[in-house]
Amino acid sequence: MQHHNAVLEVQAMKKYFPIKKGFLKRTIGQVKAVDDVSFFIEQGETFGLVGESGCGKSTLGKSILRAIEPSDGSITFVNRKEEAVEVRDLDNKQLRDIRRDMQLIFQDPYSSLNPRMTVLNIIGEPLICNGIAKGEELKRRVGDLMDLVGLNRKHLERYPHAFSGGQRQRIGIARALATDPKFLVCDEAVSALDVSIQAQIINLLQSLQQKLNLSYLFISHDLGVIQHISDRVGVMYVGKMVEVAATDKLFSSPKHPYTEALLSAKPVPIPKQKRERIILKGEVANPANPPSGCYFHPRCLYAQDICKQQAPDFKEIEAGHFVACHMAKDLDLKGVKVQ
Repeated sequence: MQHHNAVLEVQAMKKYFPIKKGFLKRTIGQVKAVDDVSFFIEQGETFGLVGESGCGKSTLGKSILRAIEPSDGSITFVNRKEEAVEVRDLDNKQLRDIRRDMQLIFQDPYSSLNPRMTVLNIIGEPLICNGIAKGEELKRRVGDLMDLVGLNRKHLERYPHAFSGGQRQRIGIARALATDPKFLVCDEAVSALDVSIQAQIINLLQSLQQKLNLSYLFISHDLGVIQHISDRVGVMYVGKMVEVAATDKLFSSPKHPYTEALLSAKPVPIPKQKRERIILKGEVANPANPPSGCYFHPRCLYAQDICKQQAPDFKEIEAGHFVACHMAKDLDLKGVKVQ
């Protein structure tokens, strides 16, 4: 691991889905959902991953957990014994073991909870499957988990339909925490919830992080949420990571034109302050047939000839600030005032 405090390091990760056609289902192309992405997450930090829908951020999250098999690249994870493990090399049994340390919180608490199971069974299932607890001990541990996420342990025997959206998301979080993991992938974990409830769940995730020393990969298309919860942020565009920086740095002085455009669309909290919204021309590039050079060049306000011809390298242009843009050093891009 080149980052001595990293809990997770992803290098050159790719996930291509084949495009099949005709009766014989011949592969005629590839959808490059995740295309050569590298980043790391430090122990105890929240790494926010932002981008428009379809940019590959959920595929990236699921590939790290091998809920989807990556096509290429390496995923190094530091497990509970403080050993660095290559996740792609694990067989099914080893993968089951490491899943205790890496868990996923889903977007939609309505569809991710089995309606025929009580809360005791839903939260307790990972404990039973991993042989951690059963019987009275199981009830006690599930009760403790409910306390931890702000649910009433008297409601152990209730079914999911008896709970509100925010409470269901708390059940999902309790289930993810049941095996005492180190690392959570939160995939759009608040986007299905009311704005007032979103804030409660984000605050819950932050207080759990401090209590349990958790590390988060927090995936969202909502810049406000990302800004609030993240220590560092990665921006994805059509399967590629285009910029990574500390949250304040990324918001106040973006180095990639796509990040600038995303930020220009973020609502301003101060009523009288007007900002020019950057309207990008054209459509999001097609991951099955991306343009030449930099994928963003057809929509970029600053594109030069080199951008059409040559894909930019993802490189560190200031300490901790990575960007994939030929023009990054010459551009003076507008950010947003950091509160």
